[in-house]
Amino acid sequence: MNTTPLLLALSLFAPMVYAQDVRDAHASRYAFAPSGFSIPKDSAYLNVVGPLVDFQIGITDHFSAGIGTPLFLGVYGTASYGIKLAPQFHAKIGALAGVPVTGKGHFALPFAVGTYGTPSSNLSAGVGYLSFGGEDLLDINSGIAFNASGYRAFGSRFGFTAEVWHFTSEDVTAILPAIRIFSRRSKSYFNVGFLNARYPEDEPTFLGYDTNFDGIVDTQDPSLGGNHVYDYENLTRTWKRFTLPAFTFAYYL
Repeated sequence: MNTTPLLLALSLFAPMVYAQDVRDAHASRYAFAPSGFSIPKDSAYLNVVGPLVDFQIGITDHFSAGIGTPLFLGVYGTASYGIKLAPQFHAKIGALAGVPVTGKGHFALPFAVGTYGTPSSNLSAGVGYLSFGGEDLLDINSGIAFNASGYRAFGSRFGFTAEVWHFTSEDVTAILPAIRIFSRRSKSYFNVGFLNARYPEDEPTFLGYDTNFDGIVDTQDPSLGGNHVYDYENLTRTWKRFTLPAFTFAYYL
């Protein structure tokens, strides 16, 4: 039996295994989305995602808690409990809840997520309920939120992560793919990518032009002038998009 190919494969795989073990501490989240992995007991985790600053502490090997702020306009607390259901399947339940710094209101996101794979190569699917209350918060409807995420390590210093969110109440879908770049000792990393979001706009239906200025459509010819007439009861949905650069940072203490 020719063992040369097998030995060669093992020699290439061995350093990858070591690098994956060092980076396992970062497996509890992607950019913002959580995974089914938990952070170890007595460890701490700082995550910065754009305007969000989040700090987590491992109370036990299964339970963690933390605090965070969205651009210092509010403050929220988090708690989660994760378990290993099978050799390559982890699950976690948790919640995020907070209040604005000024004014009255509250927001919350209880969630559940399952992850299949290893810390270096995995896929996750989650569901939550995003709720807002109070007159001083954004005018956003409460509703179910779905997300799917994945991660794959490449070599000892790089990885690729992606997450997709869909918010049913506003019919908004967002995707955030990024290259993950680890520090030399893998205590921290940067995610460098972009955020692309699709959202709806409901606009009144254009009926024509009112040349007699009595509120009734007289013509469809724009060259004749007149006021625009719209039907505000029958709205036409159009889809808009925006794309922004995305940079996130995480440090494992």
